[in-house]
Amino acid sequence: MSGLIKVLETHQKVIKENYVNNTPKKFTYYAVSNLRGGVGKSSIAFNLSYEISRNYPLLVTDVCPQCNFTELLLGDFRPKVNIYDALKPVILGSAFGDEPEDISYRVSQYCSDFKGGKGAYVISGNPELFAFPSLLYQQLNTAYSHGNKSAIGNLLRGLYSILDKERRENKCDKVLLDTSPFYAGATHLAWCAVEALIVPVRVDEHSLESLELLFKQLSEPSRDFQMWNDRAGGLGVPKISAIVMTMVGSKSQKEATPDNASRMYIERAISLAEKHADLFAYDDPSDAFVITDDFHSAGRISGAERKPITELQVGKFHTVESRRLQVNASAERYKKQLRYLASMI
Repeated sequence: MSGLIKVLETHQKVIKENYVNNTPKKFTYYAVSNLRGGVGKSSIAFNLSYEISRNYPLLVTDVCPQCNFTELLLGDFRPKVNIYDALKPVILGSAFGDEPEDISYRVSQYCSDFKGGKGAYVISGNPELFAFPSLLYQQLNTAYSHGNKSAIGNLLRGLYSILDKERRENKCDKVLLDTSPFYAGATHLAWCAVEALIVPVRVDEHSLESLELLFKQLSEPSRDFQMWNDRAGGLGVPKISAIVMTMVGSKSQKEATPDNASRMYIERAISLAEKHADLFAYDDPSDAFVITDDFHSAGRISGAERKPITELQVGKFHTVESRRLQVNASAERYKKQLRYLASMI
């Protein structure tokens, strides 16, 4: 059976039979990450956070300087302390003070749909993370010039130390990060902090190029990520737990079957994955693929009202940017796709 046929058959089971993965390769630390913007990363992170928190106590963190994930979870509220405040003393030293306390907030206090479940906590992002790469690599290069492998390792694992402490204090079973579409800085630290990546890939040419670049960054010794891992004495590489094909068209006449253009991009993404099979959590990389539709009005409503897609009511009208939008029946299909993705975590 080809990888494409296998992925499409699983997708049909998800839509027609409410199929979920009962034998996933489970980890504790995950990052939603890719090397291109506009692929639905923060939307996936937001909805996935909701789904995971129904079954596991969850800690989520925003290390993208655009802070879209923070806005979805916290609305207009901006905490006095955030992930940048926690990173500065760890990366830059004691001159920047001690690591702050109480850096996470219960999501349900600011996004009521998160009430119930097992609970979720968030460490908010900060736009100043745009300038973080220069600070980080200055410190890394100083440590490298002194031949100090342990210092390099401590810097690269600095984000992990923050997350591990906060996870234990809040008694969370899972950790999920939303990252920047740029590799450097906090995204680099995120890859060093997590055990697995969730990679959204839009069905277009540029997204396939960015997927191939991500594979190379993770695997090739001459690339920056592997180079610094080696300089630290040999750090691990996160496994790819899921490739989430986003904005897939569903104009095919067959139920639960993506259109021809989408199938072509999915097949090409599988082919790239098979060339880097050792990066995946599964023996067969096609087992990591998840298909999600273009969420249309449901996605716009979800983002504008900070409401998880699972909580949208079919038939209900919402006003978004002066336009009256209705949640149509396709939202039920989206809910199944998100539930399946969450079952892989």
